[in-house]
Amino acid sequence: MKSGFVHLLGKSNVGKSTFINRVVGDKVSITSDKPQTTRNRIKCIYNREDAQVVFLDTPGIHRPENPLGSHLVDEAKKGIKGSDIILYMVEPWEEVSEDEEPFLKKISSQDADLILLVNKVDIHPPEEIARTLEAYEKEGIFDEYVPISALTGDGIDIALDEVIDYLPEGKKLFPEDATTDKPLGFLMAEMVREKVYELTYEELPYSVATRTRDQEWRDDEDLVEVYMDIYVVRESQKGIIIGQGGKKIKEIGKRAREDLERLVGSKVYLDLKVKVAKNWNRNSDSVETLAGFDSD
Repeated sequence: MKSGFVHLLGKSNVGKSTFINRVVGDKVSITSDKPQTTRNRIKCIYNREDAQVVFLDTPGIHRPENPLGSHLVDEAKKGIKGSDIILYMVEPWEEVSEDEEPFLKKISSQDADLILLVNKVDIHPPEEIARTLEAYEKEGIFDEYVPISALTGDGIDIALDEVIDYLPEGKKLFPEDATTDKPLGFLMAEMVREKVYELTYEELPYSVATRTRDQEWRDDEDLVEVYMDIYVVRESQKGIIIGQGGKKIKEIGKRAREDLERLVGSKVYLDLKVKVAKNWNRNSDSVETLAGFDSD
């Protein structure tokens, strides 16, 4: 039996959350085609007969522009020390960028095996993938190199076999039926935020936060009542989320409710309230609370 912690790192929007959801077989991390969607370190558990792998899905590495961005980068770096394996995910490109070099130096200094995942091979030609593998091989820090497509699943089994080969022997760290360490309220809030991103991203790129205010189980009706707050930074942004005649907030609720019902396995009544927390993304205390960093 093998078990251990595997830290998943990479730039924003490289496909880390899609990879995690594919491996775990459940939606434990929200996805979007927008960068910096993931805001928290989320432990995601993969089980098979001979191993338990605890993946740490993290925010993307980027240059922070405000306290929220700084918290995201800090979250990505937490947990590197003490991980058994570090997976570094990239997209096919021809050379290692200058802003990656300090970070690659940092992870290479850790007492962990390093595996490079080249994602999105389904949309890039073989010659680009080959150039990418050659560029990162020149860094001389990685133990293995695995081309994958998190979207289609191509190469995922190979990546998992490589990970488990490098894991130390040990007992399971979580119950076998666990897929994440995050509480239900956190997962619910993330699913609502994903739908807000889908429908309002162009107007509200990163100024939205979601928090589960309450959840009540009605066993007699096979129903879960979920009360959710959506926070924006300015009063004028409330109307963007609510939409004309409430159409936008209704569509957000409809899409989110479908995911929530799959998550909890019963019907969901979802109550959404839009509130203003002025400039919350530029205030460190508000970022801690509203972006979910205090939910560990």
